[in-house]
Amino acid sequence: MAALIVLAALGLFTAGVVAGIIGVVCVAIRREETNLTLTSEATDRVTRAGRRLTGVGVRAPHLSAAAGRETTLV
Repeated sequence: MAALIVLAALGLFTAGVVAGIIGVVCVAIRREETNLTLTSEATDRVTRAGRRLTGVGVRAPHLSAAAGRETTLV
C-alpha cells in the first residue's frame, strides 16, 4: 500500500512538472507573437526559457577580436 502511495505521489509530481513546462512554453510563445520579437534577442526570462525549452534561438554573427578596430587598406 505504501508503494502505491509513493507511486501516485511521484506520478502527480511528474504531471505537475510537465504541466509547468508546457505552461512556460505557451506563455513564451504568446509573448513572442504579441511582441513580434522572434527574429531578435529574447526580451525577458520567460521568453528565454521558452526558447531554451523548445530549442529555438537567434543566430547572430560572432564578433571576432578585430571587429571593434578600424582597419585601413594599404
